[in-house]
Amino acid sequence: MRKKIGLALGSGGARGICHIGILKVLHQHKIYPDFIAGTSVGAVVGATYAAGRTPEEIEELFKKTDWKHIVDFTIPKEGLLRGKRAEQRLRTLVFNKKFKQLDIPLRIVAYNLSTQEKVILQEGNVARALRASISIPGIFTPVRVGRHTYIDGGVVDPTPFDVVKAMGADIVIAVDLYTKTKAVKGPEVKEKSLLGEWRQQFVISELLQVKKLLFPENWPKYLRTLLIWLFDKLLYPARVLRIAAGREPPMITKVMYETFNALTNNLAWERLQRADVDVKITPIFDGLDWLDFDKQERFVKIGEAAMEKEMPKLRKMLGLKH
Repeated sequence: MRKKIGLALGSGGARGICHIGILKVLHQHKIYPDFIAGTSVGAVVGATYAAGRTPEEIEELFKKTDWKHIVDFTIPKEGLLRGKRAEQRLRTLVFNKKFKQLDIPLRIVAYNLSTQEKVILQEGNVARALRASISIPGIFTPVRVGRHTYIDGGVVDPTPFDVVKAMGADIVIAVDLYTKTKAVKGPEVKEKSLLGEWRQQFVISELLQVKKLLFPENWPKYLRTLLIWLFDKLLYPARVLRIAAGREPPMITKVMYETFNALTNNLAWERLQRADVDVKITPIFDGLDWLDFDKQERFVKIGEAAMEKEMPKLRKMLGLKH
């Protein structure tokens, strides 16, 4: 009887794009996972694949995604981004399917802030579950479903190898996005970089929020019209872009993400050292950062190389000829 394969795809921001390369190599060898579990970006790639898209289609969809346009800034309270645009994009990626409509059994990991425990989402709308799993603290606002609030599953299970094992996998393939390597500096913010674009959008969003607060709708129409005209005339577009060029999203957001990333890194690495994993895929990122979404071709190639390295071992476990 053929052994069933479970694929565990983990969190890691843009680094998770390497999962596409891993799927491409598996397909080239005519090896297809029977179960998929994912956390954060790993859940996104896994869900898109489970919804019926090929690795090549996923790669093309990611290429066509304008990452700077899926952000929707809010005045930071629980997070920097509302996440509504991201969720709309996720619905497109997975054909707005429900879990029961997927081609491959899928589990998505998130963390329930209300009950303070790991949750495995497997029912209802897939995009909504994905939105919960990608809710990085300080970046995305948490997702509320009923009485419960959810954030990124990376805080408890960055690489859900245990989940696919529980699903019935005989062979567990886990993608390790957190192998400890030499520390590198964060990405330099250049004028045309993704983070540079986000800076401008963040400041513009702030000003729009301020405009709503400064000129309430219950004010006389003529007064609101005059003041808003002056506001726009003074601030758009040159001045706002000059302001944005020297601004970053709130420092608290950056601190929260870096803290989250460090904790997730250590948790993932420690768990994988003692994990019951049959094949561990270890991409080498050479300094590429979590925000380098514009370098997706490099990430895909890195994933392909990492999977090819482990392919002889996997084929042997499956009883396939070299």
